[in-house]
Amino acid sequence: MNYYDYYLLSPSDRFKTFMKTLSVTNRTPEYYVNWDKVEAKTGEYELELNTLNYLVGKDDVVTKARELFLQQPNLLKAIPSLIASRDKRLDVLIIDEKNDNDMDFYNINFNDIDITKIDTYMDFIKKSGLFNFLKNNIKQNLVDFVYGVEVGLDSNGRKNRSGSTMEDIVAKKVEKTCNYLGYLYKIEATGKWIYENWEIEVPLDKATRRFDAAIYDKFNQKLYLIETNYYGGGGSKLKAVAGEFTSLNRLIKNSSYDISFIWITDGQGWHTTKKAFEDAFMEIDNIFNLDMLRRGFIFSLIK
Repeated sequence: MNYYDYYLLSPSDRFKTFMKTLSVTNRTPEYYVNWDKVEAKTGEYELELNTLNYLVGKDDVVTKARELFLQQPNLLKAIPSLIASRDKRLDVLIIDEKNDNDMDFYNINFNDIDITKIDTYMDFIKKSGLFNFLKNNIKQNLVDFVYGVEVGLDSNGRKNRSGSTMEDIVAKKVEKTCNYLGYLYKIEATGKWIYENWEIEVPLDKATRRFDAAIYDKFNQKLYLIETNYYGGGGSKLKAVAGEFTSLNRLIKNSSYDISFIWITDGQGWHTTKKAFEDAFMEIDNIFNLDMLRRGFIFSLIK
């Protein structure tokens, strides 16, 4: 289906067409690991990790570690990386099983090392199992080990990368389309930037609103504002976003300027929030998914 056939459908039929063409994923090969970030995080404590290799396989690892930390306290800064923690200040729970399971809490700071608390650091590292690991289990250089740890930790950033992938796809499509048509565009455009550069006052639902893209047809003095997201899974956020963008669309429609709102979204998560999403289709004229983007709906709309 092309854009014109889609646009002529009723909102209800547009919704049905949209739902039938949702993508199963937006995960490109680059989605899985951000190697630049892994490299940077590993390199942050590379010197310390190479020094700590001295402890690998030592029978008296606790004694040697204490001596090493007293001589070079900053080596302790590498410990969170070895236990797969992004946090450098850790809140710790201690359970005393010998005293009716009495509990206590303390904080340990691996960012600003306090060597007067060496016993606290040593006790934490021992109870975390790290000393035993260094003595009996590690079979590789600690830099290589942390490299692997960082690959695993990087998976926590995949949720954000899913949204970034959509933004990158839209940005490339906007750039190519505007360059062809001779239109102006701005990626990540604020209302203030639009007013200062294109002299159009955009009605905003919140002062911090930053549109993923803005397109300005200078020949017809027409502005297009684009928001994009992707939801592979369900949740209450989808309903909230549908309501938020419906309200934003109303604001934009009531502007004295010629402005259109475009919402580019996708993901199987929308099957979990059909009612709220269908309500959005009743009011927002331009809701597209990746398949529609691929078919040139943006180009057809703005040309």
